[in-house]
Amino acid sequence: MNIQVDKNAKAFATDEVLINAPAEKVFLVLSDIRKWPLWQTSVNTTQIEGLPEEGKTFRWKAGGMKIISRLHTVVPFSGFGWTGRMLWISAVHNWEFVQNGSETRVKVSESMTGFGASLLQKTLSDGLKKTLFELKNEVERQ
Repeated sequence: MNIQVDKNAKAFATDEVLINAPAEKVFLVLSDIRKWPLWQTSVNTTQIEGLPEEGKTFRWKAGGMKIISRLHTVVPFSGFGWTGRMLWISAVHNWEFVQNGSETRVKVSESMTGFGASLLQKTLSDGLKKTLFELKNEVERQ
């Protein structure tokens, strides 16, 4: 990852899941930002120009919050990450994919800093679990 999560941040969470699909498929579903609202129940809208690539900015709305993010890592089939800002909180969100036979181990980590970030710890942890569950369902459904 070009930018690491801050494990000592006021809000930090990490989780992982095994998905019964190759890493290529998992990466392609996750990196198709325009389609996030189709499978992530908390994502309302997304907006990105062109293909996802490092340095590209995208805008999205999740849980009623408007977020401006910038992709910092786009490594096909192994890593995908971005930074984001909403109000006074900054976040780093990283995904790692490791092929294991016919399955892919997907690990997600996120840290949040800024005023009030500590109040979001449970929301962050629950949100990562939910997104992993929804990603697994979407990839295995296809």
